[in-house]
Amino acid sequence: MTKALLEQFESATREFCEVARAIPADKLGVPLGEGEWPATYVIHHLADSDAHFLVRFLNVLSAENPTIVPFDEEAFPTALHYPGRDVEISLAAIETSLAHSVDILKQIPDADWDRSGYHPQRGLMTLSDLLALTTGHRLEHIDQLKK
Repeated sequence: MTKALLEQFESATREFCEVARAIPADKLGVPLGEGEWPATYVIHHLADSDAHFLVRFLNVLSAENPTIVPFDEEAFPTALHYPGRDVEISLAAIETSLAHSVDILKQIPDADWDRSGYHPQRGLMTLSDLLALTTGHRLEHIDQLKK
């Protein structure tokens, strides 16, 4: 189960980057639908949320029942300056975060997948739960970018 989830996480991340890179430059800044972000924002958002998830993985693996800090994705575009950021840097960050995460997660013993932390909005979450959440998150954004 967990090996398959890790493979899905890898595959979905690679697909996200491929889909993002296939979007023509003149379309990157166009909103993906009524009230939706443009592709550039989605790309930056995934890079930024990956940074959060990597820290979550590290904390759950290295601390006993740590608090998993939530983030406000709606604050990201302004606070993290999405309009002026470079899409290729964000895609490189996503790929680097993937490599870093997988390098760690492929080595952990099976029991570590049940290690957990407490998320104030979601409650107790295991490492497996976190990986499933971020995998689902990127699958949603793949669909969004394919519009």
